[in-house]
Amino acid sequence: MAGSPDQPPADPGAAPASTPPQHHRPWGWIAVCVLLVLVAGGLAIWALGLQSDLDDQRDQTAQAQQQAEQASNEVESLSGQIDEISQAVSDAGSQLSQAGADAQETAQTTLDGLGAKLESVKGQVEKAIAAAGGTEQDTAP
Repeated sequence: MAGSPDQPPADPGAAPASTPPQHHRPWGWIAVCVLLVLVAGGLAIWALGLQSDLDDQRDQTAQAQQQAEQASNEVESLSGQIDEISQAVSDAGSQLSQAGADAQETAQTTLDGLGAKLESVKGQVEKAIAAAGGTEQDTAP
């Protein structure tokens, strides 16, 4: 038996048959795998960063849409108020115009009445003067 411990090896320069063959580690493949793991980890971190940025952008977009909707509602409300104010101003202008026309008519009527009374008083004064002038001539020597 060639492999028993009692017997010396047949050739002292030959490698013993019982020593396991040396395995060479494939350092090239190990380096490639480590590099691929690092690249995959970097891509995963980059993708998570992009997802976070996308979520932030969606939140900002939603907030901007809410603000735009609120602004639109406020514009509609203000537009309604402006319409009401415009109508009130128009109504007030019409009332003022009517009041001015009524006041002018009232003033004209009052002036006409005063003119008639003035003519009446003037006639009475003239009669009184005529009557007084006639009595003065009668009493004069």
